Amino acid sequence: MKLPKTLSQKMRISDRYAFLILLLPLLLFLPGLNGFPYSTPDALFSDIAISHYPNAIFLRRSLIESGQIPLWSPQILSGYPFVANPLAGLWYLPGWLALLLPLPLGFNLLVMLHLLWGGLGMLRLLQQEGLSRSAALLGAVAFLGMPKLFAHYGAGHLTLLYAIPWTPWLLLVRRRRSVAIVLALIFVADPRWAVYAGLLLLAYSQYVLLHSDHNCQQQHSWLLRESFWFRNSLLSIGLAAMLAAPLALPLLEYTRLSTRASLTGADIFTQSLPPVRLLGLLYPEFGGAHEWMLYVGAGVLVLGIVAQFLRVGRFWAGVLAVSLLFSLGDSLPLVPALTYLPGFDLLRVPPRALFVTGMAAAALAAYAVDRLQHGNLNPARVRSVTLALMTLTAFSGMFALAVGWATGQWTLNFLWGAVAILCASLWVGAYLRGALPTPIWIAGLLFLVILDTGAVNASVLNFQPAEKVIPNLVVEFLANQPGDYRAFSPSYSLPQQSAALYGLHLADGVDPLQLRGYAEYMAQASGTPSQGYSVTLPPFLSGDLSHANAVFIPDAKKLGLLSVRYLAAEFDLNAAGLQLVEQFGTTRIYENLLVMPPAWVITNSSRAPAEIIKLTPNEIIVRAAGPGLLVLSEIAYPGWQVYVDGERSEIKTYADILRSIPLGGGSHLVRFIFHPWSVYFGLMLCAIGLLIVGVRARWDLGRNP
Repeated sequence: MKLPKTLSQKMRISDRYAFLILLLPLLLFLPGLNGFPYSTPDALFSDIAISHYPNAIFLRRSLIESGQIPLWSPQILSGYPFVANPLAGLWYLPGWLALLLPLPLGFNLLVMLHLLWGGLGMLRLLQQEGLSRSAALLGAVAFLGMPKLFAHYGAGHLTLLYAIPWTPWLLLVRRRRSVAIVLALIFVADPRWAVYAGLLLLAYSQYVLLHSDHNCQQQHSWLLRESFWFRNSLLSIGLAAMLAAPLALPLLEYTRLSTRASLTGADIFTQSLPPVRLLGLLYPEFGGAHEWMLYVGAGVLVLGIVAQFLRVGRFWAGVLAVSLLFSLGDSLPLVPALTYLPGFDLLRVPPRALFVTGMAAAALAAYAVDRLQHGNLNPARVRSVTLALMTLTAFSGMFALAVGWATGQWTLNFLWGAVAILCASLWVGAYLRGALPTPIWIAGLLFLVILDTGAVNASVLNFQPAEKVIPNLVVEFLANQPGDYRAFSPSYSLPQQSAALYGLHLADGVDPLQLRGYAEYMAQASGTPSQGYSVTLPPFLSGDLSHANAVFIPDAKKLGLLSVRYLAAEFDLNAAGLQLVEQFGTTRIYENLLVMPPAWVITNSSRAPAEIIKLTPNEIIVRAAGPGLLVLSEIAYPGWQVYVDGERSEIKTYADILRSIPLGGGSHLVRFIFHPWSVYFGLMLCAIGLLIVGVRARWDLGRNP
């Protein structure tokens, strides 16, 4: 790695040419700007539709209708702490810009801006490392157009697409406060990526320190420099933790009480990259699985190999090797032992490290271009590079032919990879022989990278119109029924995006975080047994969601305690207390005759409904007559407080999961309000962190007017 340049030597990133080149990979978004991203045209699920769209709709509706920032959400799972869920996007303020536009248009435009921002950051980072403008531009294009980024957006992983583009900027900034701000932004966008980004930051900072100015190395001993690096790293991470505390503390509390706290090693290493999938470096998988997407582009791969023979970009080569090995997960003998480390569950699904692999490959390609541009290569070095490219081309072509001959199927991915590697190798080889002028060679490389990765990206990013994704006759029918109640489906017949639009609250749900007590209760209420960690409730034991739970019988009484009045299923529900009332196609709608109202008072052996006079995300006010036990069909969770006629009282649990409060004789006004200590303590820490940032900025401004 070359020495970092001073601030005065940084490249001006407003160059029109570079900006227009970086926009080219984003043209894939234009045909579907108003649509929801899916991995394939016939894909049934996307996280944007299932999670991010409902959360955004709920957040916008809460702000407009109740004038509140919602800390609690009643949308799914009979209620959960919205403020503690990273998928809610509550604390990532740049994400709020999407709420200003119709959705999903707002999501798509914001992701495009984030990708462009990431490309500009990569451009500046490589330029700061001493690379030429054209070399840095190629690395930025390779990073921005990384097929894994587009594949994950096709799967709907919005928060990852918000967080990852900040990574080059995290390595680019130098001041502690700037590092802390960027790292905090990454955490509140997606805490999972903050771990990868933080580890990369530590490695990069250490490498820059060890390869800093030689005079500085002579003035300070190795021990002093190590202490300085360690102290600054801890201070930056500590300040970042303070800034991210409004999400971090509630998330820690929620995680401790959730099913995620019981993750096993098998759960953490789910979808580890099979070793055979390493062939994905050579051959793209059109329309392939997003978690295993490894292809970085033939041109990027060829240039990365050239960088190794030219002995440049050693740091990035090490990063590539480590991240690639980690993505193999439990395929390696020692990696599973890492599950004993605290917080390691954030690294669930090891192939997420392939984002780092793609970034490192882009940097290596840029280093190769920069070195080749300088010329003056040793003839022996030129011969070794040429031999390596010939070997790579021969292997990729012969392997593709062998697979086609053995299987009788000439698949596009093998043919494409072999031809793309051939073209890239010939183009680099021609430049080595002096047959191409530098501007034409660079333009050809950019064209090859954009065309190659663009074709793969087009196969993993498909947009479906909102009118196909959202409308649902069953949800619309249930939402128009009178009264306050919840609905439940053991066959995912009530899509979350449709329920959110129509304001239908669900007892089931899809979310990585679920309260452990609620999951245990629902295992009995739905009749579906728990099978370890699952992102769906109820869990589905097979890929056929419509009939996976057909053999299980729900408990109408237990569902009734959750105010579940209607059930929708793709199969018959032969359970006592359920009555078939309507059918839309294959979807049966049952009414629960044992349903309880949203609030009721138990007096001796009788039960009388209570009146809810105010219902907002953070506050519920009930008028009830005692004496008796007031039961609220809402999940009990730390942070909920209750006041009876203005006097603070204590919430007790009913049926292990619901809120209840004993009442004396007469009429009472009971006010439930959500005031979680973790949120307010987190806000206090964040305020202190911002104060530190402001004071330090003012101090630096005073020293350098």
